[in-house]
Amino acid sequence: MTTRANPPPARTAIGRATGRHRTFLIATCAALVLAAIADEATGYDGPGPFVYPAFAALVALLPWRFTPLLVVLMSALFVFGGLASPEFVHRLTTPGQVLDFASAWLQLLGFAAAAGFAVAAVVVSRRTPGSRS
Repeated sequence: MTTRANPPPARTAIGRATGRHRTFLIATCAALVLAAIADEATGYDGPGPFVYPAFAALVALLPWRFTPLLVVLMSALFVFGGLASPEFVHRLTTPGQVLDFASAWLQLLGFAAAAGFAVAAVVVSRRTPGSRS
């Protein structure tokens, strides 16, 4: 039986990351999945529940150092779009519908957390020889 002394390098971003960088990447993905669940909880028929996990997959798979910044841009666009919608603002300000109220706030908090974790992942990432940063 033979064993490899040096395993092949990981191809995904999470597979290559270590320490706090890996933790922030995983937290970014988890926050996006939480935002998708909150968006779907009310039965809203927008593209969010498909878009957020797609961005989580990009963060998890693409090894480019600045990929998480795409999440910051996406989160800002969806928060701006949500706050520009009277229907979404009504859900944020009307606690009478508990599920709508909680899911709207959970979605906004998921976006804020995802953006924060994404920035932290970029800040703590290290430039490695051969990386495309």
